[in-house]
Amino acid sequence: MIREAYRIYCKIEEIIVGAGFATIVALTFMNAVLRVVGHPIISADDISLLLFGWVAFIGADVALRHSRLVGMDILVTKFPPKIRKLTQLLVYLIIIAALLVFIVKGFELAGGNWRRQFNSLPISYGWVSLSLPVCSLLMTITASIKAVELLVHFRDDASRKVR
Repeated sequence: MIREAYRIYCKIEEIIVGAGFATIVALTFMNAVLRVVGHPIISADDISLLLFGWVAFIGADVALRHSRLVGMDILVTKFPPKIRKLTQLLVYLIIIAALLVFIVKGFELAGGNWRRQFNSLPISYGWVSLSLPVCSLLMTITASIKAVELLVHFRDDASRKVR
């Protein structure tokens, strides 16, 4: 049941990223066209900025889940399988440590930005800043799941690909 809930959550996250990115592109394009004819969308830039903060960080979680973050495959693939797995585990631990710092400092940043308002939206700029700690927490969960999977399958044969 937990696996199914997590699978649904992952799918929802991917839909949010896709829809958010499409909205940013469409809104920016429409605003450029409407600006040429003298009727720009006043809040388009602020909406795009708000969406971009969330889409970028949620997208990073999706990329981490699918092992699509930047890596050093050219070096690591030359290692024996156990060393490769140890290296990957070390990378996950470093990622988790960095994300924990981002969570703490991100909440501080969001708190500091909470009184700041968007130019054209009646909401706090803190909502953009809040994307850092919230999505860092999501990425911490993803990295932890991947690290546990790696440990559970550590003794598996060399042909199993570590993702």
